[in-house]
This record gives sequence, structure tokens and C-alpha cells, in this order.
Amino acid sequence: MPYLGGGSVGIAMVLDSYLARRADEELRAAAVNVLPAARYRYYAQPGLFNGRAGMVLHLSRTTTPGAEPAHLDAQVRALAWYGIPYQGHLAFPGDQMMRLSMDLGTGTAGCLLALGAARHDEPVGLPFLPPLTQRPQSRPRHGVVTR
Repeated sequence: MPYLGGGSVGIAMVLDSYLARRADEELRAAAVNVLPAARYRYYAQPGLFNGRAGMVLHLSRTTTPGAEPAHLDAQVRALAWYGIPYQGHLAFPGDQMMRLSMDLGTGTAGCLLALGAARHDEPVGLPFLPPLTQRPQSRPRHGVVTR
């Protein structure tokens, strides 16, 4: 599985954090090998732990060779597929796409955290996986998610 919560992208985020502090070519190669999992065109759900938002968060913070701004932009644009208007605001469905969810792991809070990491000038991250000290370079900011 490619996901942040129980898959290869979650491992890649930990690898990125480790590699920001110590050089290790074997672990760098492992991070490079995981990168394609964060660039798929289709993920069934939008959530942070088991969906596209996890890919957005990973791509917004990785310094892995081969990660390009275009990959992040494609995932941000595709996250709009799942957005639903709710009481005049944007919301996202949770796991299984059966109802709206506002929580961090499966719903709107996680999607907004990922978008914040991708598009905000100040680093945004999770308490247990903070932004890397070395931010990826030449990434467009202030993009708008459109349908």
C-alpha cells in the first residue's frame, strides 16, 4: 500500500526526517524507490492517512531526488476531485467515501493540513513529523485548488 498511515509513503516520510540529519545512501535509495507511490494518478480516498492528502503532505516536504514541483501540483489539483461544498465551506468525505469527515486522519482536517503544507509560506506539519529543516526548493506557493 502506498499510504501515509500504513504504507510506503509513511516510511518515506520517516526516511526523509532521518536523512535530513544523517547521510545514508542505502536509505536514500529506498526513499527514491518509494517516490513513485506518491505520484499515482488515482487514490480511492482523499484522507491524510489512507488517501491522496498523505501524498500531498509527503511531496510537500520531501527532498528526495526525483521529486518535482509538478508532482506536488498534480496531487493538489487531483485532491479537488473529492471536495464537497458543505454549509458554505469545503469538506472532504472520510474513509469509504460514505459521509463527510472533519477529522485529521480520514477527513477534512487532514486534507487541509496537507494543502497547508503544500501551499503555505510557513512550514506546516504534524507534531510527530514536523517539516524538514531544509525545505524543498522552487516549489510554487499560494496555489488554489480548483475543480
